[in-house]
Amino acid sequence: MKLALLLYPHQNIRYRASLLQIARVEACLVLGALGMDTDVVPETIGGAQFLTFETDRMPSEREMQMLWQMASVYMIFSVEGNQMLPLPSQAPDYIGEDLPLLLKYKGKTNEMFTDSMLTMALAASDYGRNLDAQLIVLDPMAGKGTTPLLALRRGFHGIGIEISKASVEEMAAYMDRYFEYHRIKFKHQQSSLTVRGKNGGLQHKWVFSDTTEHFKDGDTRSLRMICGDTRNTLAYLKSTSVHIMVTDLPYGVQTGTAGKEDGILGTVSMALPGWYDTLKSGGVLCMSFNTHTIRRDALVQTVHHAGFTVIETENLEHWVEQAIERDVLIAKKERMQE
Repeated sequence: MKLALLLYPHQNIRYRASLLQIARVEACLVLGALGMDTDVVPETIGGAQFLTFETDRMPSEREMQMLWQMASVYMIFSVEGNQMLPLPSQAPDYIGEDLPLLLKYKGKTNEMFTDSMLTMALAASDYGRNLDAQLIVLDPMAGKGTTPLLALRRGFHGIGIEISKASVEEMAAYMDRYFEYHRIKFKHQQSSLTVRGKNGGLQHKWVFSDTTEHFKDGDTRSLRMICGDTRNTLAYLKSTSVHIMVTDLPYGVQTGTAGKEDGILGTVSMALPGWYDTLKSGGVLCMSFNTHTIRRDALVQTVHHAGFTVIETENLEHWVEQAIERDVLIAKKERMQE
C-alpha cells in the first residue's frame, strides 16, 4: 500500500524547497525508527507537495502517532489508484498548539524547523517509540524557549538554559500570561542557583497540567527556564537526567558565552562535556548551525571528542536568508559509552 504525507506550505518559496529537504530526512528517520525500510519520494499531487512511500501493511495506531508527530506533516492519506483517503490524526496536543507560536522576537527560528529537529532527535534516540513516556527535553542555548515550549506541546517536560537575563524574563512573563489567559492551573516558582559556591544564575519553574483534575491528582508537566551559562549545565541539572537535547546555535555570534573571545564553537566545545554527562545513554543531541560561522567538519570533530557518535543522514544544509546557510548535526550518546 502507499501512504502520502501532505506537507505544510510556506509562504517563502526558497525556504519551502528547504523544508521539503528537511521533511524528507525527518520522514526517513521516523520510518527507520519504525523498522520500515522504504524509499521516501517527493511528489506533487493536485498542485500540493507530498512525500510518499510504499509499505506492505497499514501502520499500527502507535506507528501512526509517530508519523503524525512529524512537524512538517499537515495530513496523511492512503492512496489507492486515483483515490486518496485522509487518515484520522493520532497526535493531539497536550497543551495549546499556539504555545510556541505567540511569542515573537527578532531572530526567532521557524517553529516548524525546530519541531522537525525535535522529531529527528526522538527518532534517532532510544526513546522515540515510547510515546507515553514523560521525556525530558533540554535546549542548552534556549533563547526565549521555543524548544522547551514545543516539548510541552507534545506532553514532555521542557528545560531551557539561556545566558540572557532579558530573554529569560520576557519568556517568564509570557508563560504567566499564557497560563492565566487560558485558565490553566499552574504554579510558578523562582529560585537562585549556586555553582561552585557562587551565584550561578536564576531559575524559573512552572508546574502545570492539561486539566484541573490532572493537576489535583499530581499528573503534571514542568518547565524550567534557567538564566545561566550553558558551560555549567551539569551544575544545574543531574547527571543522565535528560532524554533529548535540541538547540539552534547562534548564527551570527563571533564571540562565545558571556562575551568571551572563544567563538561560538569554543563555547560549544567547553559546554559539550557537561551536555554529554547530562544526557541519558541512548539520548540524542540535535544542533543546527550557520555554516558561515561554524564549519561542519570542525563541529563533528568537537562532538566526537566529547564522546558522541554522529548519526549520518542525507544532506540537511539549506538556505535560510542572506549570510545564513544552515545545517543540522545529530549525535547520539551510545549505551556502550556510559
